[in-house]
Amino acid sequence: MQEPLVDKITIYIELDLEAEGKRDAIMKSIIADNINFPQGLEMEMHSLSENILSIEFNSCGSIETISNTVDEVLSHISIGKMVLNDD
Repeated sequence: MQEPLVDKITIYIELDLEAEGKRDAIMKSIIADNINFPQGLEMEMHSLSENILSIEFNSCGSIETISNTVDEVLSHISIGKMVLNDD
């Protein structure tokens, strides 16, 4: 059974990356996540300040697809933050 499609879903995330320079490193590390997205799914990144990164996900597909994609991107960001902190 296929999950029903929705008209449009938008998820907006704002991250405070605390230290100068982390924003750019994190943005570069997740650029690859913005390639080969499922049809109808988009991700846009914006710098709001030296430390603040905003990510907007838009989908005309299933809730499960956007949920899984957001989870994967946030996991990559978490790993990137650990690497940058040398944890």
